[in-house]
Amino acid sequence: MAKRDVAGALELWARWSVPEAQRGTGKTMLAKLIDNKGELIFGGSGGASGGPADSLEVVVEAAVMRMFAADPMRADVLRLECGAAWWLVASRRGIADYDPRGMGRFEKALALGISLRTYRRRLAEAKTIIETALGT
Repeated sequence: MAKRDVAGALELWARWSVPEAQRGTGKTMLAKLIDNKGELIFGGSGGASGGPADSLEVVVEAAVMRMFAADPMRADVLRLECGAAWWLVASRRGIADYDPRGMGRFEKALALGISLRTYRRRLAEAKTIIETALGT
């Protein structure tokens, strides 16, 4: 998959991660994960579930969740960079008054308490993991 395709996949994932985008499912991915004690269950016998379980967005989210289990900072950097459920990162890390609008990488790194170089390195690692998850 070309880098442009990975960037497009991350953009779709970021849009999908906004709670209003998941209105049809009724719950965010995190809420489903908590309710099901660590297992994500998609669909069911009740009809449409908001999309197939193997959609691009779900594949990316699953990769980010695995990434979080191995290295939370890497996953948090990707979420802040893409604007995907950034409010969860800000809340969990205690980042007060975080507003992603108009923020550059330096400001995001500062909010996470890491250097810009570390931020860039973690971002590159995260994108490589996403490329692998998407089958590149």
